[in-house]
Amino acid sequence: MFRFLRLLIPLILILVAVLWYLYRTHMTATLMIMQVSEQQSIQLASQTVDAVFSVLHGDALYLAENSSLQQWLDTGDSISRSHLNADFLAFTQSRKLYDQVRFLDEHGQEVVRVNLNEEQSEVVTEGELQTENDRYYVENTLALNERDVFMSSFDLNIERGTIEHPIKPTIRLSTPVFDNKGQRRGLIVLNYRGQRLLNHLRVIADKSPGSLWLLNKKGYWLLGPHPNMEWGFMYPDRQEMRFDHEYGETIWLAMLNGPQISHWLDEKGLFTYARITPTTSKLASKEPENFVGNEQWIVVTYIPPSNINASTIGHVRNLINAFVVLAPLLALLSGIITYHDIRRRQAEADARSSEARYRGLLESAPDGIVIADEDGHITMANVQAEKWFGYTQNELIGQPIEKLIPERFRATHPCHRKNYLANPVARPMGAGLELHGRRSDGSEFPVEISLSPLETNQGLLVTSIIRDITARKQAEKTQEQTKLRYEKLVNNLPVGVYRNKPNKEGKFLEVNQAMADIFEAESIEQLLAHPFSESYCNPVDRKTFIDTVICHGHIHDHEVLLKTLQGREFYASLTAVMKKDITGEIYFDGILQDISERREGKRKIEQLNENLHTRSMKLEAINQELEAFSYSVSHDLRAPLRAIDGFSRTLLNEYADRLDGKGQDRLSRIRAAAQRMANLIDDLLKLSRVTRTELKWKSVDLTQLASEVLEELRQDEPERMVQFSVQPGMIAHGDAHLLRIVMDNLLSNAWKFTNRHSDSEARIEVGFNLDDNLTYFVRDNGAGFDMAYADKLFGAFQRLHDNSEFSGTGIGLATVQRIIHKHGGHIWANSAVNQGAVFYFTLNEREIANE
Repeated sequence: MFRFLRLLIPLILILVAVLWYLYRTHMTATLMIMQVSEQQSIQLASQTVDAVFSVLHGDALYLAENSSLQQWLDTGDSISRSHLNADFLAFTQSRKLYDQVRFLDEHGQEVVRVNLNEEQSEVVTEGELQTENDRYYVENTLALNERDVFMSSFDLNIERGTIEHPIKPTIRLSTPVFDNKGQRRGLIVLNYRGQRLLNHLRVIADKSPGSLWLLNKKGYWLLGPHPNMEWGFMYPDRQEMRFDHEYGETIWLAMLNGPQISHWLDEKGLFTYARITPTTSKLASKEPENFVGNEQWIVVTYIPPSNINASTIGHVRNLINAFVVLAPLLALLSGIITYHDIRRRQAEADARSSEARYRGLLESAPDGIVIADEDGHITMANVQAEKWFGYTQNELIGQPIEKLIPERFRATHPCHRKNYLANPVARPMGAGLELHGRRSDGSEFPVEISLSPLETNQGLLVTSIIRDITARKQAEKTQEQTKLRYEKLVNNLPVGVYRNKPNKEGKFLEVNQAMADIFEAESIEQLLAHPFSESYCNPVDRKTFIDTVICHGHIHDHEVLLKTLQGREFYASLTAVMKKDITGEIYFDGILQDISERREGKRKIEQLNENLHTRSMKLEAINQELEAFSYSVSHDLRAPLRAIDGFSRTLLNEYADRLDGKGQDRLSRIRAAAQRMANLIDDLLKLSRVTRTELKWKSVDLTQLASEVLEELRQDEPERMVQFSVQPGMIAHGDAHLLRIVMDNLLSNAWKFTNRHSDSEARIEVGFNLDDNLTYFVRDNGAGFDMAYADKLFGAFQRLHDNSEFSGTGIGLATVQRIIHKHGGHIWANSAVNQGAVFYFTLNEREIANE
C-alpha cells in the first residue's frame, strides 16, 4: 500500500499541476484575444470621433465663407439677407446635424438663426433674435484668427436655466467671419446634436464583447453603463457618479497619465481605454492649429469578471472531466512504472503542443489593409500596409489609391474603380490576373487583393485587404525550376524512365527521351500512344511481371524479351514499384534498360571464364610439376653439392700439404662454386615459393620492418657506421611476410652497394611521398648503375655488377618484383653510376578494403 500511495500521490499532484497549467494557458490566451478585440473597438470609436469632427470643422468653415453671407456683409440689404436666410435654412435642413445654426455680428447680436425642431428647419424672425454678447464662446471666438474653429465642452442643452428634456447632448462650434476686406464682422455658431455621435458609439458597443463608454476629462460618463449614471456633472445629485468613485482612483490616474492606448486588468474586470482630443483630430488636422478648445475624452471598453469567467467555463469543465477520467486510471496503472512514465511524458508533450498552438495563433501577423473613399482617396492604412509599401500613414492619408499601383496600370485603374462602385460587392480583385503593388522607392511586389464595400455616413468606403505573395511567387518559381531540373535530369538519364498502368493495354502515362530512343519511337508522343502490352514478345512475361509487382510491391532487374516499335527484339531489365493515386488506382513507376549488349557481354565473359578455367587447370598442373621440380632441386641437387663441398673441404684440410699452390687454388674454386650453386638454388626456391604464396592482407608497419632489417644489417657488420633515415608513419596494406622479403632485399642491396663509401658518407633512406599515388622508396648513395641497362634490372640471374665487385645471385630483385606485382603494384628504379640509386614501388592497397 505504501508503494502504491508513493506512486499514486505524485501522479495525482502532477495531473493537477498539468491541468492547472492548461487552465492558466487557456486563460492567458483568452485575455489576449479579448484585449485585441477591445482595442479594435477603441480604435474604431476613435476613428468615428475623428470622422465626425472632420465634418463639423468643414461645415463651420463652409458657412463662414458662404457667398450669401459675404454678399450681405458687403451690401447689408434685405435681398441679401433673405438669400442668407435661405442658404442657412437649406443647409440646416439637408445636414440635420445641428439644433441651431446662427450668425452673430461682432457685437454678439444674432443676425440669422435657424432652428431644427422635430426634423423641420425654420428661420427665427428678427423680433425673436437675441443678443449673446455675454456668452463665453462669443468672446472666445471673436478673438480667433480667420479659419480657426472654437469647440465648447460636450454637455446638455439648457433652456431658461434648466436642462432641456428630453436631454439634448450638445457641442457648440463657432468660427469668426471676415469680410472681403479682412475685417472681423461676426461669428458662425453651430449647436451640434451630440446624440448622433453617441449613437455611433453605441453601434460600435453593440458589436463589441464588452461595454463601450465615453468619459470626459473629469471622469464623468458622457456615454455610460446606464443612463442614470451619465452627465453627472450636469446634475447636483449625480456629482459623485464618476469613474474613479466606481472603479478606483488608481485605474483612473493610469488612464489620465499613462499610455494613450492601453489595457488594465484587475479583480473588477478588463478595461481597455484610449485618450482622444477632438480638437487635435487626425482627420481634422489637414490645416494645422485651426481647432481651439481644451476638451479631452477617454473612450473605455469594459468586460466584467463574469464575462471573462464565462468564456473559460467550458474549458474548466473539460479539465474537470479530464481529472475525473484520469485520476482512476492513474490509480489503476500506478504499479506499472514504465507505462506511467510514458503517460506523464506524453501529457507534458501535449501541454507544450497546446501552448505552441496558442502562441502561434496570437503571434500571427495580419494582412495589409487600405481603405479608400468613393473618389479613390486613401482614408486609412494599417501598420502592415505601411511596412509593405514603405509609406507612413500621414504620407498615405488623402492620397489617391493609384499611388500604390505601378505606373503602367494607373491610367486604367480609375475605370476599374468606377466599374466596382457600380456593383460594390465583396470579391477578389483582378481574378485571374497578376497584381502588383508599388513601394515608395518605386520597386514592385506581387499581391493578392480582396475588396469589400463599407457604407458610412460619409459615403461608401472600399476596404482592400492586401497580401504580399512574394514568398509564394518565389516558391512557385522555385518549384517550376525544380520541375524543369527534374524533367531535364530524367530526360538526360541513360536509362528509360516510365509510368504506366497495369491494365489491358498498359499504355505509358509518362516516359523520358531515353524510353523513346530504346523503343525506336519517332517521338515521345508516339510511344505514349503505343500499348506497352504489344511490346512483349511473350504475353506470359507481362503477366508474370505485373503479378510480381502487385504481390511484392516492387521488382528489381527483371529480365524480359521485348520488341521496339520497329519490330526489333531486345532484352530489357525492368525495375518497378507499385503506387496508388488519390483515387486508389494502381500504377507502376519504373526504369527500363536495354541489356542486349550486357547479355552478349555476359555470354562472352562466361566463355572467357570457361577458357580461363581450362588454362587454370593447366597452370595448376604446371605448378604441381614446378613443386615436384622444387622438391627435386631441394633434395636431389643439394646432396651432390654437399658432397662436392664436403670432399673439397676434406682435401683442403687433410691433403693440403700434398698439393701445390695451384692445386689448392683449383680446389678452393671448386668449393666456392659449389657454395654459390647452393645459394642460387636457395634463391630459386624462394622465388618459386613467392610465386605460389597466397596473400594474407592486413595492415603492415613498413617503418618498423625497415628499422628491424637495418638493425640486423648493423649487427652483422658492427664496424660499419652507415647513416640511416626511416620516415615514420609508413603503414601499408599487404602480406607482412612478403613485404619483409621486399625490405630485406632492397635494404641489403643498399647496404652492399654503399660499401665503397667511408662510414661517414654512406647513407640509406626509406620513406614515401603522396604526389599522385602513395609511393614508397629506398634510396642510397652507393655505386649506382647505368640506366641504359635498367630493363635487365629485375630479370632472374641478371646482374649489372661483376661478382668480384659485389656478390649476389641476380634473384633478389626478381623476387622483389614478383612480390610487388602480387600486391597489384609497380616497382621501378632511378640511378646513375657512382651517384646512388632509388628504388620506388607502389601497392594496390584498395585490395584490403575488398578483403
